[in-house]
Amino acid sequence: MSYAGSMKKPLLSLLALSLAACSSVEMINAPTTSSDGGCTVTVWPTRAQAIKRGEIEELCIINGSSAFSFTHTVATAIAKHKSKACDCGASNVYIESRRETGLEVATVTMVAFRFVKPPLK
Repeated sequence: MSYAGSMKKPLLSLLALSLAACSSVEMINAPTTSSDGGCTVTVWPTRAQAIKRGEIEELCIINGSSAFSFTHTVATAIAKHKSKACDCGASNVYIESRRETGLEVATVTMVAFRFVKPPLK
């Protein structure tokens, strides 16, 4: 076996390990609630999850990024910008879109809303 052939297996193993370390799993079934100062904001993972609780009225769109942070994840972008929902009179947001590459800043678009009717039973 040549030197190049003997190096191929460890390199492939290292590549597979590094790719596995870059993956993540995010639960999308439950909202998270947190308070920033005097405003408590519930973040719903999707619009579908939010409307399960009742009819909504969308109040504003919030675009944010993880710029100027130590970590560039979608969670960081959400944490930095979710309190802007309070400025439009909302205490709920759902995530419209998100982008996280691991190499650049993460971005998120959230829609701030309020519930106007409970779900039909």
